Amino acid sequence: MTYDYLKNLKKQNQTLKLLNSDNFAMMGSFFYFVFIENRHLTITHSAILNYLDDFLYDINKTYVDAYPKLAKDYLDDFVNDKNGYLKKYHGSDDEAIYELTPYTQKVFEILDSLEKKEFVGSRTKFNIIFELLEELDYETNLSDDERISLLEDQKANIDKKIEDIKSKKDLRFDNSRIKEHFMLIEEQSRKLQYDFSQIEYNFRDLNQKAMQHITTSYDTKESVLDSIFDIEESIRQSDQGKSFFAFWQLLTDATKNEKLTKMLDKLYTLEVVKKLDSDERLKTLKYDLLVNAEKISKISSKLIDQLRRFLDDRVWIENRKILELCNNIEKNAIMLKQNPPSTKGFLHLADSKVNVDTVFEKSIYSVKNNKEFKAEIIEEIYEVNLDTFYDMFFVDEDSLKKNINYFLQLQSQCSLNEIIEKFPIKKGLSELVSYLSIAKKSDHSIVLDDKQKLFITDDDGKEKVVVVPKIIFTKGEAQ
Repeated sequence: MTYDYLKNLKKQNQTLKLLNSDNFAMMGSFFYFVFIENRHLTITHSAILNYLDDFLYDINKTYVDAYPKLAKDYLDDFVNDKNGYLKKYHGSDDEAIYELTPYTQKVFEILDSLEKKEFVGSRTKFNIIFELLEELDYETNLSDDERISLLEDQKANIDKKIEDIKSKKDLRFDNSRIKEHFMLIEEQSRKLQYDFSQIEYNFRDLNQKAMQHITTSYDTKESVLDSIFDIEESIRQSDQGKSFFAFWQLLTDATKNEKLTKMLDKLYTLEVVKKLDSDERLKTLKYDLLVNAEKISKISSKLIDQLRRFLDDRVWIENRKILELCNNIEKNAIMLKQNPPSTKGFLHLADSKVNVDTVFEKSIYSVKNNKEFKAEIIEEIYEVNLDTFYDMFFVDEDSLKKNINYFLQLQSQCSLNEIIEKFPIKKGLSELVSYLSIAKKSDHSIVLDDKQKLFITDDDGKEKVVVVPKIIFTKGEAQ
């Protein structure tokens, strides 16, 4: 870190610019109030403007005319190119939406580190460092014999702990160890949520590069499609992409998710933890992580939308070119009609593989064979089988919702695969499509990029394999 580097960093870095701003106290406290205290991941223009108007009014009552400008003017300052403390974009209903940039989130991380802590859990942090180093060494440096020997030692330690528990030895954590673990969990949870903002920006940069390539490319459709798929694959195969999608897989695993919920609930039965966190902020950790991770997952999926728009544009352009060629042919045909050629071989095209089929090559008339018509009425009786009308069925969505709610009464979420295993599909693809329709209409379902195979039996008794996106139903579904 040289003098020039730090001097330039102070001018350019938005985190440091916010910390050095004259309005730092107002902006920092306002952002904390809206996005941290009130837990807004994103917020609409009207909502944040109302918050800011009330916030400035309260400050100006204590510090007279400390901030004389209108709330809208300050909000514009937050998002302009010079500052960029908030990100502004338009949602599906065309109302502006605001969210914190990773640089502003970094400010809260710095402020958290500046707070004086009455208790610092150095023992637990060292244990985690030691365990990480041990695992890294085990998975990279040790030979097979050394790995087996280490596992045998771990097995002996586990057996010893079992014997100690059976002999009623008190091995449970005291209040000091509980505090250490909880504070570390809280710190890592907070940092993980801060990291999501940076991951989202990195994914947005990759998507932006793909969009620029599509917009400026004059290559063939095939080459552009190849490059798009390469970009999508590079996102998934990058170190950050592998880490994020592995985390997303763990987060959406039903077993781990259910266990996480139970552990968080049990956490606040401890008196020590209740005193440390009376607001029980970690209880919603799972849902906060799901919302943040789903937001990033949707950004990575935007490449498919860009691909679709690219194809639509290219098809439209190609159709327009074809229409222009047809119009030119029609114009030339009219010109030839008004000024017919004088030579006989005017239809000869040199070096052409196109077969021209003119009207003069078609026969004018062909004699048809006469057929005799027998004016005889044959009476036949046809029997209509009405059994098929009784075999008709419809898929009752209410019954399918009851199947979903059967799981949601016992756990916080369930996958479509779990539901079908418990309640097999009896009406073929129609029933499966109805499940997909329920998921699409619901605000309490998550559709993932991952594909899964479902084995179903159609109404003819034939087994079929259907590949569909992984669908997760969460609490609140069709209650």
